[in-house]
Amino acid sequence: MMPNLEPLNLGSVARGALLELFEATAARVAANIADTSTDAEAPRKITIELTFKPEGDRRAVKLTTTAKATLATISKHVSRIYLGKDDAGKVYLFDQDPRQEVLFAPPVPADNMLDFKAKQANDK
Repeated sequence: MMPNLEPLNLGSVARGALLELFEATAARVAANIADTSTDAEAPRKITIELTFKPEGDRRAVKLTTTAKATLATISKHVSRIYLGKDDAGKVYLFDQDPRQEVLFAPPVPADNMLDFKAKQANDK
């Protein structure tokens, strides 16, 4: 062995590219953990794969390095929708139960109230 050569180590793979690949993948994992729309306790995983493909003379090897992150998926949201039919029997979906009576009528704006949305539309 030549005195100034060091054997391959994780820091020297692809001239440091393996470490950069890990750091980039770890940043994706950190962002996924910080994302409040994911399950906080779901496990995340980083898989680093090194593939060695020797050349025919066995003196050189093609080294391919990949990193894959298994992240938590977006948490599911469960809601309820309702089925209703019109007089002709056509079925529709509603976000509120069509059989439920309205308990309170929506408020009617007073005459002396400013409608900012209408004013903004007129200003354009």
